Amino acid sequence: MAGILLTALAGSGRIMQLRATARKHRRADHRAVKAEAKDLSKARR
Repeated sequence: MAGILLTALAGSGRIMQLRATARKHRRADHRAVKAEAKDLSKARR
């Protein structure tokens, strides 16, 4: 029983870690796209 609980806790922690990393990368990608769009709009002026 303790092994199942330990495995579940470790798995949950890893899932939370992966989600946080994915969120960080999505935010960085969004900022990069936003900055690129801003640069393109300035270049057109």
